[in-house]
Amino acid sequence: MQKTILKTLLSLGLLAFAFSANAKWYTSNGIGTTRDEAVNDALENIMMQSGADVKLLQVYKNGALQSEDFQLRAQNPVKKIEVVEMQTTLNKVSVTLKAFIDDEKLKKRCAVSSLPKTMVPISFKFADSKSYQSSIGIEDINIEINKIIYNKLGSSRAFALRNLVNANLTNAQSRNVNAKYQADNIRAVANQANAQYIMLGTINSVATSEVGNNVLTKLVFNNTRSIDFDIDIYDAVNQTQVFHQNYTAETDWPFKQSDRIDLRSDRFKSSDYGQRLYDLCSRAVKDIIYALECQNVTARVIDLDEDDLIINLGNDSNLKEGQIFTLIQHSIRNGDLGDEYESYDKTSSKYKVIRVYPRTARLHPINMHQNTLNIKANDLVTIQ
Repeated sequence: MQKTILKTLLSLGLLAFAFSANAKWYTSNGIGTTRDEAVNDALENIMMQSGADVKLLQVYKNGALQSEDFQLRAQNPVKKIEVVEMQTTLNKVSVTLKAFIDDEKLKKRCAVSSLPKTMVPISFKFADSKSYQSSIGIEDINIEINKIIYNKLGSSRAFALRNLVNANLTNAQSRNVNAKYQADNIRAVANQANAQYIMLGTINSVATSEVGNNVLTKLVFNNTRSIDFDIDIYDAVNQTQVFHQNYTAETDWPFKQSDRIDLRSDRFKSSDYGQRLYDLCSRAVKDIIYALECQNVTARVIDLDEDDLIINLGNDSNLKEGQIFTLIQHSIRNGDLGDEYESYDKTSSKYKVIRVYPRTARLHPINMHQNTLNIKANDLVTIQ
């Protein structure tokens, strides 16, 4: 298959802009069936890298950047784009895109969005044996979904992703899920990965549907195949579920039942099914970022050193000296019926980050007279 490499600078006719200390270039790759699709895919990746609000619409069409169906306006953060390289094959267009972003004009919805959330993704699992049997011919689709979502989340400044974990966990909607077993394992994985959030992916069905045995019907219509998966995210520190969403679609399946499909091939990626799968995963990533970027960042106290606290966030979570945290005390209490439950009580004690290490940090009380007594490991701190 012949490939052509094109290097071109898009003439966008944008408003004039000045190169300032508050703006910089971002680079990303994109793929699609057309140049416009490939540029938009790369632009979406750049918007996530730069920390822009993922709901901010930036669309490239017919050689121009557009916003909300109008020509680009001065307040938008993307000031210029360049297609550095474009590669075309029979079914796919790949581009390397550079975009000049004005950081001061990024849309921030909340004060804590600048601090990434620590999250460990769990490898996608089939909900049960029936859902696995529906994947005949594309048994590795869970690996492909892992790759798409993990790479897109990893390119966003909203998260500090830990390594993908292959644990036997599916969501609470799956059959035969023991709630206590689920909660204990989520907490254990989070503690081991030093993360606040756990993401679970569950594949419910990727079943094919045939059009029937009628010869004329087979000539006119294609078989179809479903895509149905759930994403659930848990805050393992605060022991709450913060996200649940189902993603489902059905589209043409042009392959034979006996075919064993290479999910990394251009043949699959350029198919209606491959494109729909990629679109659903991209939408899921946008939803996750939008849902979590304003969630509180909470850390565990893992050690005490006189009046100072050692917490389980550090350089790998983009923590900076001078940031302020509030103490939350954790305790086990007894109910009226003799059962135990966990309690979290927010205090007025404030702590400032005075040292940052690779995966931990040291906090010092701002006001010793308001310092809370009886602080212990597994108490929490939340950023202001």
